[in-house]
Amino acid sequence: MHSKIIGQLIRSLIVVIILFSSIFLFYILFPYIYPILIAFLLSFLFQPFIKWFINKLKMPRLLALISTFSLFLSLFTIGLYFLVSEVYQGIVYLSDKLPAYFHHMMEQFQQLLDTHILPLYDKLLSLLTTLHVDYRFEVYEYIQSFTESITSAFTRFFQMLIQQTASFLMMLPNSFTVFIFIILATFMISYDFHNIQNKFQKSIPGNGYALYQKITSHLKEAIIGYFRAQVILVCISAVILWIGLLILRVEHAFTIVLFAAVTDFIPYLGIGIIIIPWILFSFFTFNYPLTIGLSVLYGVIILIRQFIEPKIVATSIGISPLMMLIGMFLGVQWFGVLGFILAPVTLVVILAIHKSGVFQQLFFYIKG
Repeated sequence: MHSKIIGQLIRSLIVVIILFSSIFLFYILFPYIYPILIAFLLSFLFQPFIKWFINKLKMPRLLALISTFSLFLSLFTIGLYFLVSEVYQGIVYLSDKLPAYFHHMMEQFQQLLDTHILPLYDKLLSLLTTLHVDYRFEVYEYIQSFTESITSAFTRFFQMLIQQTASFLMMLPNSFTVFIFIILATFMISYDFHNIQNKFQKSIPGNGYALYQKITSHLKEAIIGYFRAQVILVCISAVILWIGLLILRVEHAFTIVLFAAVTDFIPYLGIGIIIIPWILFSFFTFNYPLTIGLSVLYGVIILIRQFIEPKIVATSIGISPLMMLIGMFLGVQWFGVLGFILAPVTLVVILAIHKSGVFQQLFFYIKG
């Protein structure tokens, strides 16, 4: 009995060491291997389309592969052209309207300066002259310190902005190289996918490949469900935003909604990357009705998203809403905003592994 418990503890330790070693190794290697992982993922997603061209249209594999790539590149090009044309129209509209907005903002700021700030400044100066010399010196020191703090904060902000811009520009050549590598690797892997799959199958001993197939099958189902849930959430946010902009009588509402829908897929930022600067701009141009309207609209979108996201994502990937809510809460507590992305992905992987029976086999292995 004693030796059995020791054996179980040793096997448990082996499982824990292998698990954490794998996670650590993946964390270390990920910055170097992520283009290959993306290429394998794209190749895996392209296989149903390639098989359809081969089975339905009786195409050779190379021609089916070229047709699949041509189809997706055409869709990508059309989508990019549509996006660029909308961006161009938005820039033309803004270039026509922004000078008038800026002139109006400067007029309002000058009026605010003349009617409120300058009289207040004169009143403060008159009050300072009535203070004792020691108190007056302390007030002057406080004002100087406050001014230096504001100046320093703005300086740091612009320095950070310049550094981030330079870093982004330096990343572009490398990003383009990575993009070309992913395209070429995806093409080569897709063409030789069956041979790679067969070699991988032969390299796994016993029933490991059957277990791998179960995991990938459940993982594919969960990933498709997760992306379906994200599309549903983006569509709901876009409809709410479109209705709100129509109520606020905003020009080019549909174009703005298209931009917002695209940015809604961006982690951390989402739709706020458009709405928040717009709210600030409306506030500083003294367009308070639009500021209040956009703030309320953004708040409604955030509240609705936070309320329905756990339910929709959980239903799509087969996890109870309570578990999804708990997972998101723990993800945010541990990883901050990144937890909103990591929590569903982690739950998807755990669900796929659980459905494949890996946890049961590990339990039987530890139990002996």
